[in-house]
Amino acid sequence: MNNPMRPPFLVAILLLVSFASVRAGEQMQSVTEKKTEAVSLDLVELQSSYVFESDLHRGGSFGQQYAIDNSFSYAHRFFLTGHLYLRLGIDYNRFDFGSNGAPVPDHLQSVAGVIGIDYMHNNDVGAFIQLKPGFYTEDDFDNASFDVPITLGRIFVLQPDRLYFFVGANASFLRGRFPVIPLAGLIWMPNDQWKVMAILPEPRVIYSPCAKFSVWGGGQFVGGSFRTDRDNAIVPAKLNGAEVDYSEYRAGGGFIYSPCDNVSVDLGGGYAIQRRFDFHRADMTYKTDAAPYLRVEFKAKF
Repeated sequence: MNNPMRPPFLVAILLLVSFASVRAGEQMQSVTEKKTEAVSLDLVELQSSYVFESDLHRGGSFGQQYAIDNSFSYAHRFFLTGHLYLRLGIDYNRFDFGSNGAPVPDHLQSVAGVIGIDYMHNNDVGAFIQLKPGFYTEDDFDNASFDVPITLGRIFVLQPDRLYFFVGANASFLRGRFPVIPLAGLIWMPNDQWKVMAILPEPRVIYSPCAKFSVWGGGQFVGGSFRTDRDNAIVPAKLNGAEVDYSEYRAGGGFIYSPCDNVSVDLGGGYAIQRRFDFHRADMTYKTDAAPYLRVEFKAKF
């Protein structure tokens, strides 16, 4: 059953970089002719990561386990009125895990639509609300695995072009312990070279010696809430069709190559401090030890 998609997407990313570089040149020429930056209408994100093997345990050891994470999202903005845009798209995410003796899923995946309203200031999002109706499961795409995670947020300007405050919230009906989570953070840009992004899920400090290259250090939270498949043979039985919150806590660094403002390729790595399978409603948790990880991400907006 375990058929992981290997740290893939690399070929796709290279193809997208080639395509995006051509589009980027066109966008740069267009932007230089305008006093204000146009709103990006097409948004693409592609990401792949690999966490090396480490011990999975709950009381005793269940053996070694790796984790692979692949995701893709695309959205298009439609102008509504004034600064408001409707954002529609699709989002796919999949985790694959190495097999061992633990009663945890060997993969988790989500397929969801994206429905959002963005308040845009030039090409920056000032406020938004987003719904992601879809299925969050192993393989059973039914009403038990259907969820509509909701995220909303707003950015307040504390000092123009320098200091911003973000506040928001995220809700998920499948999440076990805290269905609603408040969000808050700061964005600080003391000068053109330094940027501090103290916001989940990727808090980081970024240094940009030039326009095309940046280096960063920080953390990353990865995961989601899912419903496991029905399995009458699983032991313990309370994990049959159970809700599970999967999470990874990472710390590391990397560099970003940006041929222009519209395109970026992020290569990074570090340590996954811990991975967790939290069956909150069944009152069971499985954890891993720390392990190295590698990650590549492509983003484009046109």
